[in-house]
Amino acid sequence: MKKKALIIGHSGQDGFYLRTHLQSLSYEVYGVSSSSVFASDGTSIPLGKIESSEYVKQLLLHVQPDEIYFLAALHQSSIEQNHSDLSFYEATIQTNAMAWLYVLEAAWQNHANARLFFASSSHVFGATTAKIQNELTPYAPVSIYGISKVLGMQFSEMYRKKGLACYSGIFYNHESPLRAAKFVSKKIVQTAVAIKLGKANELVLGDLSAQIDWGYAPDYVQAAYSLLQSDQPGDYIISSGKLHTVRNFVDLVFNALSLNPDDYVKVNQDLIQKLSTTVLQGDHQQLKSVTGWEPSVSFEAMVNLLVEAELNAQA
Repeated sequence: MKKKALIIGHSGQDGFYLRTHLQSLSYEVYGVSSSSVFASDGTSIPLGKIESSEYVKQLLLHVQPDEIYFLAALHQSSIEQNHSDLSFYEATIQTNAMAWLYVLEAAWQNHANARLFFASSSHVFGATTAKIQNELTPYAPVSIYGISKVLGMQFSEMYRKKGLACYSGIFYNHESPLRAAKFVSKKIVQTAVAIKLGKANELVLGDLSAQIDWGYAPDYVQAAYSLLQSDQPGDYIISSGKLHTVRNFVDLVFNALSLNPDDYVKVNQDLIQKLSTTVLQGDHQQLKSVTGWEPSVSFEAMVNLLVEAELNAQA
């Protein structure tokens, strides 16, 4: 009998790659997002709001999942970090944490044998003083997004103590051709390719010296899947463990296009609006020890994949 997986937040970058991976393993895959539903077997899935505990309860009863992946999130880009709208804060907590609580409670009540994955973020470490972060590093969020992810992880721990198989994956930056345009990686690749094709003249960035722990999104969703196949529920860092500067990223992109970045890249420090300049570098050794997972795509190979995909998209 095929396993059933429910992806909450199926339409984003991670949802797409996770859905593809699970289908390749012959899972029956079901997905919901704020505006669409998906069922690999063609059955009808009710569309509703995950911020409703009743909808979540009925959704789980309808699907009867063996595995639940919670990827849904409202996310702030660096440009939005200083957003002070209270309603946005409330919506972020409701979507990123309270909806997850509803999933946990519904699973606890009616699907106690299910395994559940919560997609957290390195933003939980925001202003940490730890040079390299692991599962014992204290949380230090500096944004509503980071705060909401801490809350979600604490909900996971609460239900884990009740006996529910809850896993939280602390994702560090992970890229793919599906990355949204608001992220610096996408901006670099998209603009560089546009320059190559004569559609743009320059790339303006805020800080070329910023260091980022970058990985490849399909690798990271496979890490999430691998965790749910283990028998050790807990919190896990999902990272490459390696730092690269924005300048490194830019150089690789422009070199792949046979362009000299110095001819096109401009710096405007007014673009820097982050609340924290902390360098976040994750240690994924606990994940490796439990699942054997290691990144399969190097930083250099990932950048080349992104450039190739963007060339095809803009051609």
